[in-house]
Amino acid sequence: MKDEKSTSVFINGLLVPKEDAKVSVFDRGFLYGDGVFETLRIYNGIPFMLDEHMERLIAGLKALRFQKLPAGIKVYASRVIEANKINNGILRITVTRGEVVTGIDPLACMEPTVVITATEGVPYPEESYLKGFRAVIANIKKDRNSPLCRVKSANFLTHILAKGEAADAGVDEALMLNYEGFLTEATVSNLFLLKGNSLLTPSVESGILPGVTRRAVIELSREMGLKVEEVEIRHEELFEANEAFLTNSLLEVMPLIEVDRQAISNGLPGKITAGLRKKYIDLVKK
Repeated sequence: MKDEKSTSVFINGLLVPKEDAKVSVFDRGFLYGDGVFETLRIYNGIPFMLDEHMERLIAGLKALRFQKLPAGIKVYASRVIEANKINNGILRITVTRGEVVTGIDPLACMEPTVVITATEGVPYPEESYLKGFRAVIANIKKDRNSPLCRVKSANFLTHILAKGEAADAGVDEALMLNYEGFLTEATVSNLFLLKGNSLLTPSVESGILPGVTRRAVIELSREMGLKVEEVEIRHEELFEANEAFLTNSLLEVMPLIEVDRQAISNGLPGKITAGLRKKYIDLVKK
């Protein structure tokens, strides 16, 4: 078993043991959650769809009006994976605005803070895919007019509180509605419903973070001959669906079998969902 103390972390241009990785107490990420992050899977030592995640990360930094953008992240990510000898695991990239420059525009900071970590391990056991996830509809709602909907912000409190509702209910996830009553996403994943030969997923305009895995699954679904519709979805439509599933980089394609203690279809993972997961795994292996 690997010694935890040997774990290396990339922080601001240096690869250091995790116990030596420090961020300033004046860092705006610490003070305000002023930053963005990306989490992705590592398969066979390679971060999957890193270019797509970097594209979203940079778009998030621009949306938050970062005046300086970090460089070299892809190279540093590879070094962290190599240093920690990760075969299959999780890569996390965090970028904050950095330290405040006193008396100047609050958006003007010294340099962005960049932290990259890599850990070994498969996030979810095969048993989870065989059983499927259960969820609740969260009381906390999303504001689809907020510019932060489409930014993977380091200020994640809304989703954390909604995840707490799932924990209180003893289930795996919480689905979030917007203030108009339409489904948006789960706390850490995007949502899909299968109705007949159509695959429905909440539109970006509903107030979702457009997931990298979501985009890949949409493309794979079309290859399977499914009609994909990005639309507004009422939560009652969950129980009219033949199947439902959740997607993100760590979940991949996870069956959703129950919401608010009511079964979706027959309450079992569906065949189309299983087929999509297989196609996604095949994509990973390319």
